[in-house]
Amino acid sequence: MAYMRNDLISRAGYSGVGDIWDTIGSAAGSVLKVYGAEQQAQGAAAQSNRDLQAALAAQQGPSTVTILLVGGLAVGAYLLFRRHKE
Repeated sequence: MAYMRNDLISRAGYSGVGDIWDTIGSAAGSVLKVYGAEQQAQGAAAQSNRDLQAALAAQQGPSTVTILLVGGLAVGAYLLFRRHKE
């Protein structure tokens, strides 16, 4: 008998039970991938929230312009009152 080429894929130890286990393993892997993607999305959202809170906290308090205006008014008031005393 002459050698014939075929395109069959054979696996060692293949049986009907193995197909069931492959299906179960594939389904479990899909569930874990979805769960992992959800966890990554939640982690990214939490990090974004922390960044936003840090940016808002940095904006709290008087701005540089406010500090300069108050300082300028204080110097002006000091000079004005000093002049009236003399």
